[in-house]
Amino acid sequence: MPRNGSSSLLFATMFPQTIMSMILLTPPVVADRVVATFHLPAEAAGLYTTLSFLFIAVGTLSSAALIARVGPLRLSFLCVVVGGFALALFGMGTIVTVLLATAFIGMCYGPLTPSSQQAIATQGPITNLALFLSIRQTAVPLGGIFAGIIVPPLVVHFGLEAAMLILGGAVVVSTLLTGAGLSAVRSEVRPERYIGAVGFFAPLRFMFRNRHLLRLSFASTIYGALQLTVSSLLVVFLMAELGRDIICAGAMLGISQVAAVMGRIGWGYIADRFKALRVTLAVLGAGMAGACVLMGMLTPDTPNWVIAIVVLMLGGTTSGWNGVFLASLMREVTPQQAGFATSGALLFSYVGIVIGPPLFGALALLAGFSCAFLALGAVAFAGSMLCWSPGPPAASAVSS
Repeated sequence: MPRNGSSSLLFATMFPQTIMSMILLTPPVVADRVVATFHLPAEAAGLYTTLSFLFIAVGTLSSAALIARVGPLRLSFLCVVVGGFALALFGMGTIVTVLLATAFIGMCYGPLTPSSQQAIATQGPITNLALFLSIRQTAVPLGGIFAGIIVPPLVVHFGLEAAMLILGGAVVVSTLLTGAGLSAVRSEVRPERYIGAVGFFAPLRFMFRNRHLLRLSFASTIYGALQLTVSSLLVVFLMAELGRDIICAGAMLGISQVAAVMGRIGWGYIADRFKALRVTLAVLGAGMAGACVLMGMLTPDTPNWVIAIVVLMLGGTTSGWNGVFLASLMREVTPQQAGFATSGALLFSYVGIVIGPPLFGALALLAGFSCAFLALGAVAFAGSMLCWSPGPPAASAVSS
């Protein structure tokens, strides 16, 4: 952990990610109300994810220049404030405001991880880097939990428009107060801009010039695809293919999400304990491959306890890689390059997140879920092989 202010730094990077994750996941939680309000087909709800990640990519690519101008922590809190206003905009009840809100939410979500990486790299040294980042990454599922707990009651009691206005206002006020109360944010010194950060696509050019980072980034494409495929299609598989009811399928999804949180922290601890970031990522990929093969072998006659064990393995591996991946990136660049490299690498992850579920769904439709899971296992094994390659000597000043 950082020698000074580890708790403050962890909170200062987790708070924006948690709240912004809640904001990002709020529209899907109220999707039925949105499509009903605008008399849209139910399938239109899926467009939100596609549009969101398009604008997330824009925000991610813009983060390098913004970090140097504003400062990483201040940028993170500013993004959440704008995200709160976007929620209020979402509640104004027109197609135009909903589309604008979606654009703002995506563009504000994009800079958060690069910003936190830059802040952590600048304020090191960090001994348990992978564990620190893995704990920080639990902010994403934590934001999803908040969205599920807070948003539906607000919508039921106040209606869609009023609920979005109330939630957006609460986000703006709480973020401003929290940011003003954190010395790490108030006293932040803007980092020196990385000299290679010229042009909108500079982060991508940086990744393509570094074959070690490029292999890691391609692995994150595969891992990101597996993560979202499992989280979005697990319930469908359990109900349609294995004949489980919604209560059982929901319980299995809950098991996978608990395993995701435990896995992030556990794999981060293992990576630090054995000082083997890339090896841990490779083992994670092999674990994903094995879990996918086991999923493909399940049948309607398989006992629920066996399914639960396989789901536990799947959730703990497909959602446990993020912190170790971010630590691997940080170890191979200088502190000055941390946020810049992260913005480039995350674009590869987002490609997997966007294309993974529809490709898996199409294969499942054509060849069945069992074949689709076996194919997913083969892809996961390929991701594992990409991580086995040794990286260059660590350039980061964030020492272990």
